[in-house]
Amino acid sequence: MNYSYWEKEYLLANIDYLIVGMGLVGLQSAIGIKEAKPNAKVVVIDKHSWGLGASTRNAGFGCFANVSEILDDLQHDSMENVYATIRKRYNGLQKLRSKFGDAAIGYENIGSIEIFTKENKAYLHKGIDSLQGINTILYTELGLDNVFSFRSNNALPNTIGAIHNAFEGQLNTGKLYETVYQCAQHLGIMLYGGIEVTEWEGDKDILVQTTKDFRLKTKNLILCTNAFTAKLIDEDIVPCRGQVIVSERIENLPCKGSHFYDSGYYYWRDIDQRILLGGARNKDVEGENSYDLVPNDTVLAELKRFMNEQIFGREVAIDYEWSGIMGMGKSNEKQPIVKRLSTNSIVAARLGGMGVALSANVAEEVVGLIYDV
Repeated sequence: MNYSYWEKEYLLANIDYLIVGMGLVGLQSAIGIKEAKPNAKVVVIDKHSWGLGASTRNAGFGCFANVSEILDDLQHDSMENVYATIRKRYNGLQKLRSKFGDAAIGYENIGSIEIFTKENKAYLHKGIDSLQGINTILYTELGLDNVFSFRSNNALPNTIGAIHNAFEGQLNTGKLYETVYQCAQHLGIMLYGGIEVTEWEGDKDILVQTTKDFRLKTKNLILCTNAFTAKLIDEDIVPCRGQVIVSERIENLPCKGSHFYDSGYYYWRDIDQRILLGGARNKDVEGENSYDLVPNDTVLAELKRFMNEQIFGREVAIDYEWSGIMGMGKSNEKQPIVKRLSTNSIVAARLGGMGVALSANVAEEVVGLIYDV
């Protein structure tokens, strides 16, 4: 395809800030820049028509921590880093809700439940023993009193106990993305899908090469491509594909609200009289380190087994299944990467499967870097 004179000289010319990646981080970074600099020409481009990696394909959890994940993370990282990451997630969620409003993003502050079975009974005991200490630290970090509490009763099959988080919730991923996208449009930010970046050069005036054999020129370049950032620059990022299935409509669901199992590797919630279940990538870690948005039969089979045996206690039909791509650290690093690559280029990536919670915070850091020149 040949670009027209109008496209080259007007639509895609005189760009002050070019953001690569039309996901939640890219859109919110663009919004923050445009609000701070209303006269700047801010353009967001993406390989796809919209942010297809994870921003429109996640499970819609407003979460920041569960006890088993905290205990696991403390085995691989310092206490300071683990709780700093939790603080960023929690604060990011509050900023997201404050900016766009709970109704607009479908947010419900109904808490979450981590369940335990005989298979991970040891984790339950460790969790109970650690509750007081974790709650004390979280009160210091977040100002929240008694975040976690143990409950012995749970209606789900095979469950021997559960730990509740009183301050988490769930949201509508479709409403969230639509709201953020429309906010960007309203501010006059230009949003163009179907443009894939391959490389760039320069600093003061950056020339960005695309697969359409066309070069874009911008004064500032911001990479918000999460897992796909590793295709553009050398960073500690690996793709982690996540599978999701959604049940048929069922009159009386066995549970409502957000649930977790096996250190958060399994996660599910109710939506429109259905159960949405995702995860189980620990059943094929190597196979899920992929950029391809295709089914993983091993993981899907495990999710369907879990849906039938652990959630419903009977076989149910599956109406939807899909996958999304998360950006993780190669060495279990969960802190997002937000930094300068050069005077006029920035990267914001590696959201660690917590893009919903972290996106507002990361976007705010991007805007902060722009002013810190």
